[in-house]
Amino acid sequence: MKRTHLYTGVAVLTFAALAYLLAWSSIFSVKSVSIVGAPTQESQALVLRLVDVEKNLPLARVEPRAISRRISAIDWVEKSSVSRNWFRGTVKVTLSPRKPIAYFNGKTLDATGKVFLLPGFTGATLPEVSSPRPSLGLAAINLFEALPSEVQRTVISLDATNESSFNLRILRDGRAISISWGENEQNELKLKVIDALLAKPENKKIQRIDVSAPHAPIVK
Repeated sequence: MKRTHLYTGVAVLTFAALAYLLAWSSIFSVKSVSIVGAPTQESQALVLRLVDVEKNLPLARVEPRAISRRISAIDWVEKSSVSRNWFRGTVKVTLSPRKPIAYFNGKTLDATGKVFLLPGFTGATLPEVSSPRPSLGLAAINLFEALPSEVQRTVISLDATNESSFNLRILRDGRAISISWGENEQNELKLKVIDALLAKPENKKIQRIDVSAPHAPIVK
């Protein structure tokens, strides 16, 4: 019986010692916080503020689920994970950010149609897309991606009023030209028509081309 009490006492003391080491001692405390996957310095700073973990805080008091919930509220984060390394004293946050494919109505748009604001992002090479809803914005991007790369580089902006009415603004020979494209079809023919029209001397000052019906284009 005495031996049983002894074992019980040792177990209780051991548990108490471990609880103290984990929850109160500086041995297993936060030495550093690392953010992996943040695409900009500003986005990394935002995540670091939301993690809200101070150095020397016992690791046992760091709640990965609570941190993940806070990070999940960020619209540019697609996925995230939070882990603790007890031996190194590190808290690691790994992010899978959404990838902008276009500017959309003042924000950015990814391939799933998600509209988000990415702090510090200045992707000047992305096209400007305007439409009443993200799904139409994606449709405009599908048109953009169907164009040859040398044409993509000339596109300043795209807008879509519906699934069969796309408009492009391009920069050609130092001047901006508006293109009424119509539907996302017969694209190769439309590009040939545009090139032929712009090559004509009488069209040196035109500002608009309508190739929605490529066999009967209109210039203005």
